[in-house]
Amino acid sequence: MTHTLSRILVDPRTADRSLSTGLLVLRVLTGGLMALHGAGKMVTPFTWMGEGAPVPGVLQFLGAAAEFFGGLAWMVGVATPLATLGVAVTMLVGIVIAHIPFGDPFIRLSVMGLTTGPGEPFGGLPTWLVRAGGRSAGGSGSSELATLYIAVSVLLLTAGPGRFSLDALLSRKLAARATA
Repeated sequence: MTHTLSRILVDPRTADRSLSTGLLVLRVLTGGLMALHGAGKMVTPFTWMGEGAPVPGVLQFLGAAAEFFGGLAWMVGVATPLATLGVAVTMLVGIVIAHIPFGDPFIRLSVMGLTTGPGEPFGGLPTWLVRAGGRSAGGSGSSELATLYIAVSVLLLTAGPGRFSLDALLSRKLAARATA
């Protein structure tokens, strides 16, 4: 094994840099998508669920704010644990109140010609897991995206935002100030 290859594969500084680069890409991409997910709701933050929604306006606002500001926070890596908890709780609540009650499957496959009704079984798999075509009566049609955001939340809570984040910069500055 060459010295350079050995350093890339074994050196913890290289691994840390690679991990931090991956976390940066993940944070910017998913944070941008999450912020866009919440941006439309921030236009009417207390009523985005519509007239007669069973969720009080203040909770609708908290959900919209968690998505929009949590996504922005992910992008720059600031207040990452707080933003991550807000996003994860909002996505979990979305699954519980917008997907499960409407019988949405975990995955809804787009199949030409199947656009009405609850969708068809697919490949002998359980319908709670996957359906082909159809529409949801209320939710977005499946819970896979919300579940993916929860998975990103778990990753960011356990790994942190990485060294290329405002959280890391602030931490370094506070540590330097404490030792000075």
